[in-house]
Amino acid sequence: MTTTTPHPVIDAAKSEFTRAIDRLKKTLGDVPDDRLHWSPSPTARTPLEQVAHVANANEGIQGWLQGEKLDMSDMIAVDAKWREEEKPYDTREKALARLDETSSAYLAFLDSLTPEQIEGEFDGGWQKFPMAFAITFCADHARMHTSQIEYIQTCYGDMDWHMG
Repeated sequence: MTTTTPHPVIDAAKSEFTRAIDRLKKTLGDVPDDRLHWSPSPTARTPLEQVAHVANANEGIQGWLQGEKLDMSDMIAVDAKWREEEKPYDTREKALARLDETSSAYLAFLDSLTPEQIEGEFDGGWQKFPMAFAITFCADHARMHTSQIEYIQTCYGDMDWHMG
């Protein structure tokens, strides 16, 4: 069942998520082509990899919120798996297309939540959260990785705040 009337929690989550994704896109847009694949260390994600990671995580977080198990018992193996899954998105266009795809799906998922689901709990596997809080995880995740791209920009000497 899809929500047929606006719900303030869903509206707020959608707005927050959209702002976070828009900021991520803008931040990537400020990265010159010759810096898309640059990182400050061999283990750090590049700006392009950050966007591919967020894109795939949107889908993963949505699945988790829908009841799929998230095994985080071996973070080294999990990160290696994620990095392998991110490899196909090796151009700005591919990464942004994937981000648009998973972002649209996440917004549709939010619209599909019933008032009862929104007011209920989400069992994350190790802790329970109010669903109204859990649906903000994608926005928080996108903002975190946007900040990492902004830090990478300062590492390669870009001191412009890119406010416009």
